[in-house]
Amino acid sequence: MKSKILIFLFIAAPAMVFADTQSKRFGFVVGVSEYKNLTLGDLKTAKNDALGMTKILFSYGSYNRIQTLVQEGSVNSTPTKYNILSNFEALLEETNPDDLFVFYFSGHGIVDYNDKVYLLPEDASPTKPFESGIAVEQLLEMTRKYKLKRVVFFIDACRNPEDGKGEEGRKFLEGSSFRDSEIVSVFYSTKVGYSSFEDPKSGYGIFTKFLIYGLEGRADSNFNGEVSYSELSNYVITALRDWSKTNQKLQKPYTKEYAEKSEDTILTYAVNPETSLADAPLFNPYNPTYAFRSFLFPGWGQYARGQEEKGKVYMSIFALGVLYAGYQYNTYRQDKASYESAVGLPPNPRIAETVALNYYLIEPHRQRMESSRTNLSQALTMLLILWSANVFDFYLLGPNPKEKSGVWLEFHWENQGYMGIDRVGKLGYAMHF
Repeated sequence: MKSKILIFLFIAAPAMVFADTQSKRFGFVVGVSEYKNLTLGDLKTAKNDALGMTKILFSYGSYNRIQTLVQEGSVNSTPTKYNILSNFEALLEETNPDDLFVFYFSGHGIVDYNDKVYLLPEDASPTKPFESGIAVEQLLEMTRKYKLKRVVFFIDACRNPEDGKGEEGRKFLEGSSFRDSEIVSVFYSTKVGYSSFEDPKSGYGIFTKFLIYGLEGRADSNFNGEVSYSELSNYVITALRDWSKTNQKLQKPYTKEYAEKSEDTILTYAVNPETSLADAPLFNPYNPTYAFRSFLFPGWGQYARGQEEKGKVYMSIFALGVLYAGYQYNTYRQDKASYESAVGLPPNPRIAETVALNYYLIEPHRQRMESSRTNLSQALTMLLILWSANVFDFYLLGPNPKEKSGVWLEFHWENQGYMGIDRVGKLGYAMHF
């Protein structure tokens, strides 16, 4: 089992109510499931965790702006170190001091001997983890530069101490003060030396699964219709403790406070949907419906299950192939009809040149017909090869069945949420919730 932590850094001023239109809510979500360096190892649920958090924050938190970086879409939206830092800075430029800023990361991480946590983007190097990683303190200091008073960090990452001099990370936060903040809290998914488990049924990490439950409304202990930070932390700790006992797997979450808590802040509405996002049926990219479409027309199944670009390529090439085969078939029919209707000289022993004359009169038609037959056969063979490659791709190169997001193609944000707040969404690739 990989050892993971979730750090919840919370800095807040007076509590915010959702009706307060003077301040806005911003979210920045990152999920890294696959790493360029194979020695780091891929994660099964990181991408799904990130997309799940995106939906929860947007649907139940009325966030004005959420940007999500996952490993789909354009080069500029993948979770590399440069993209994370540059997009993080760009989003901060849109904020005001009274706005709420939420950052969520799911992926690998590393800790030095000063207990400084570094997040590993997809292009991180295991031989230089501190240089290629992103320090949590660095991101927090960036928010301080914009004088944000309410900042929430959810960080779900491995916590594997490495050999080092213990000096990494000290350059960040030197001279920084949290005196103007109401809450500074670190929320760990498990203590050092214990594992943070994944849930094969839901496709989420166990910690994130209960986090989703809590933000949806199960953490609303006072039944006032809102989920606060205190309610969420209490709910998740209790739920994970019960889960550990039931499943006989030890996972020990805890919170670490860095400032006196004088105010609480509302994170989401307590909606309590009939079916939780964490309990929704897993997306099956090999659903018979998708398979039938792909068998019927190459690329259609891939397109329907979320692999839009690949599906378009297959469908375009196959469509052109069908048109070319149709053209060759029509040419073959014409050449065959021309050959069959060609008129030659009747055989006559008195005219020795009859055979030669018939050769020049009929043979050109036969050769054209044979050439057309060969072209048609080649066109049909290429269509068969493309169809076979499509079947191979559909079954062997499809997405991970545990990644529910593969089927979501569009992300409609205009009419969702509460309070009529205008909101904008920008993701690494489009989704539909």
